[in-house]
Amino acid sequence: MTTRAPAWPVRSGRVLAACLAGALGLAAGAAHGAAEAGRRVPNAELPTLDGGRAPLLSSQAQVNLVIFFRPRHDRSLETLQAMSACEREFAGKPVRWVAVVSDAFPADAARATAAEAGIRMPVLVDRGDALYGALEVRQHPAVGLVDGQGVLLDLLPFRRINYCDMIRVRIRHALHEVDQAAVDRVDHPPKALMPNELPGAVAGRHVKLGERLLEAGQWARAAAQGRVALEKDPTLGAAHALLGRALAGQGKCGEARPFLERALELEPGSPLAAEGRRRCGVAK
Repeated sequence: MTTRAPAWPVRSGRVLAACLAGALGLAAGAAHGAAEAGRRVPNAELPTLDGGRAPLLSSQAQVNLVIFFRPRHDRSLETLQAMSACEREFAGKPVRWVAVVSDAFPADAARATAAEAGIRMPVLVDRGDALYGALEVRQHPAVGLVDGQGVLLDLLPFRRINYCDMIRVRIRHALHEVDQAAVDRVDHPPKALMPNELPGAVAGRHVKLGERLLEAGQWARAAAQGRVALEKDPTLGAAHALLGRALAGQGKCGEARPFLERALELEPGSPLAAEGRRRCGVAK
């Protein structure tokens, strides 16, 4: 079960935070600004969970992935597992992966989460939350993308929908494999239509209305409904039959025949199409 915790661990004293941010080479005021793309992220060396030290970034990488996570946290675990799969997907490409955890969390808990996620990337320890504060990371998990010159490309807090797809397409964009339009399509996918909004359903409603108009002998209005139905779904046999029958009712048999023939191709047993053909004097 996921337990609610502070957005990020709180440290006492602004002086301490400023000193720690200074150790990373970041301006003290940066901790209070928005982490916007274009900000420079210095390549600080940080301690690792296994007792060593490792750089935050690699200048040899075209894109650096920095994953901020929280131990014993469902969304963090899910994201680390997905990023582990992504790491394998981009193997052999100039992409470097690191995970970052605050030193406010027990090291054993961080190791257990990393082991459960199956990640192979280094896990760096952010002492005093200097990096968290400098980049305004207030939600777990969050993923930062930084180029080889240390410029922040993006910082994505967790999202329930399309999170991993959004990260994956940004990696590919940084590698010049896709354009910005591809990123935009992932960020803003087309609205899913409800079943009654699908073209076939909409066309069917126009056909039903047109059939009632046919019964009332309102040929022109029925024909208009048939044309709208065909705009929504050109493959709907009932729409062809409706329009053909409505045109036949107006005596426009030359216009009606192509629609009636197409209706019978799509729906051989269409009574409306058969009636339209009889109206126009066409044998079965």
